[in-house]
Amino acid sequence: MYPTIVITAAVPWDGIIARPHHLARQLASRGWPILFVEPPVTLIGPFRNPALRDRMLPKNPIQDVERDTVGHIRILQPMTTLPFYHVARPVNRFNQRLLARQIRQHEAGPLVLFSNLPGSVDLIPWLRPIATFYDCVDDHGAFGGLTRSDVIESLEADMSYQSRAVFATADALVEKMALYHNDVHLVPNAVELDHFRTAASATPHPELSDIKGPRVGFIGGIGAWLDFDFLHQLATSRSDVQFVFIGPVEADVSKIRSLPNVHFLGRKPYTALPQFLAGFDACLYPFANSKLTESVNPVKVYEYLAADKEVIATPTRELNKFSQHVWLTPDATAAENALAAILSGEKRSTMAEREPFLREQTWSARATQIESILLHHLPGNRAH
Repeated sequence: MYPTIVITAAVPWDGIIARPHHLARQLASRGWPILFVEPPVTLIGPFRNPALRDRMLPKNPIQDVERDTVGHIRILQPMTTLPFYHVARPVNRFNQRLLARQIRQHEAGPLVLFSNLPGSVDLIPWLRPIATFYDCVDDHGAFGGLTRSDVIESLEADMSYQSRAVFATADALVEKMALYHNDVHLVPNAVELDHFRTAASATPHPELSDIKGPRVGFIGGIGAWLDFDFLHQLATSRSDVQFVFIGPVEADVSKIRSLPNVHFLGRKPYTALPQFLAGFDACLYPFANSKLTESVNPVKVYEYLAADKEVIATPTRELNKFSQHVWLTPDATAAENALAAILSGEKRSTMAEREPFLREQTWSARATQIESILLHHLPGNRAH
């Protein structure tokens, strides 16, 4: 009998499908009970984002999902918490103590803590898991906002020290985590290959019918990490091409929103993404050069490649690993040239050339790697 894995995630279960969702499903399918803890709403959250108001007082804080399809996954929506927990460590300790109490109301048995969040270190004394693992997916101190980088760095260092092992998605993160722990594993992001392969034979989504091609698309969170100067120059120079953005807007996009060939369609269901990709002639990964983006291993690029799309990307340390399959363009002029080549029929790589690479980049393979490390580190073989 496996202990329950408590996943404290930075994204809600019904948010953009990301690494925590895929790993939860994969581990659940192998018999691990999963408690997926959503990020709590703070008291000031609804003032910044009114859509969060309904999440402040959850009517049903815990839900069972997909028991019959991928194993037992339960979703916990925490109670409202105090803000500024990344500014003042005592606030984080208070919030985490309340969260531990809520988790223990639903889980009395042995727990394994698997977290994407540095702040979860203050959960450990109250939750008392039999083992803790830190899954580092971002350079958290580089996000900005209502945070203090020194507080986040302290939380992350402590989280690493108290983990049996540390996972990291990018080389820069492995190097950073190695300063705190001697057992750090590179586990990049991946792709649900069979899902995105369907784009090759799918009919383009009906929402694209009024946007006459050629179309270049982006799928994902639209935040300050995008290079809007790059996008403005590219969209202005190719006024004959339609640029379609799918995902929640989390930044000021006024620089490009007013352009007649730029379209924001909002967030779409994960199940529908292959249909949108089917309607794109090329895809974009237009990240700005920053400390944050140098540590990002790009889920969306794996997905674009699996959908048999040509990808135009600004170069980053992680993107350089994709150079055989992706058009790396350091500026908008280079992107214009790449787009012209793509629209004339050129390919950076064929699907047959991509296939050996993609077969190694699945969430199943990542879960296998993580599970073996979990089992190795669980005390007294508690997994059996």
